[in-house]
Amino acid sequence: MSKLAIMRKRMLGAATVGAVMVGAVAGGVDAAARDIRKVKNGEMSRRDAAADVAREAGTTGLATGAAVAVVGALGLGGVLSVLGVAAMATGAKYLLDSAVDKAARTAKPAATPKAALAPSRSKTAPAPKARKAKSVKAKSKAAPAKAAIPAAE
Repeated sequence: MSKLAIMRKRMLGAATVGAVMVGAVAGGVDAAARDIRKVKNGEMSRRDAAADVAREAGTTGLATGAAVAVVGALGLGGVLSVLGVAAMATGAKYLLDSAVDKAARTAKPAATPKAALAPSRSKTAPAPKARKAKSVKAKSKAAPAKAAIPAAE
């Protein structure tokens, strides 16, 4: 392998790592800007927002890095390389989002702390019956109130 080929391979590796980092920052900033408003409006919890930011940063970084690696390996230059990176990154991001969404749908939800601490009921033991509400028309056991006697003058 010639020195030029080795140097080009090193540069492509450095460019790919740089693209992953820039893509992750861009994806994370975009998701954070979107999710801050949702958290303030009560539409999303902070935990869900943090998970969304991490997911977007990761998938955007990987898609961008993969696109730069492929276009760099093909040796494209100029406007064609920019269009190639945009097209490859879009396709890779779409595929990564589809895979993450599918994995999230099929994964079992994690037990919440309250559910984890609550005693589990066996299938053979019946659930406790709800108490019946007392009737509103229940008789009062208190003595009837005496009428006030006006004071004599």
